[in-house]
Amino acid sequence: MRNPRPHGVPQGAGHVIPPPRIPFPAELFAIVLLTDIVFWKTGDPQWTTMSSWLLFAGLVLATAALASELIGLRDPRLRRSRPARVHLLGDSLVFVLSLVNFVFHVRDGYSAVVPAGPLLSAAVVFIQLSAGWVGCGVTGRLLAIFDASREA
Repeated sequence: MRNPRPHGVPQGAGHVIPPPRIPFPAELFAIVLLTDIVFWKTGDPQWTTMSSWLLFAGLVLATAALASELIGLRDPRLRRSRPARVHLLGDSLVFVLSLVNFVFHVRDGYSAVVPAGPLLSAAVVFIQLSAGWVGCGVTGRLLAIFDASREA
């Protein structure tokens, strides 16, 4: 019988392999850093409004991504994996910092955004890169776990 899954996805791995929607919050939060820097340099309120909308969309998508990660951690082999827990912790920290950043952005005025906004955005991008680097190891470990269970 032929496996209906795409090439490279082992049998039984569909519920823990990260879905394609997980990178979207990271991209939106990275763009927020750019719009914060432009707002810092120009003072044009259009950029802080854009940052607010990007943060809102990123938080909505990050909620879905975190939910799928938590569902994936139902597998005990993945739950015992330290990189998976570190990745989830990093993504949770990104969510909390982005929520705080959103609160700063919805306030009015230049001083409500400039000291904290770019710093929080830079911290979020750094944590995302670190969690993504750890997450690459998580995906490789998942494939190894499920390949081994399929052979047994």
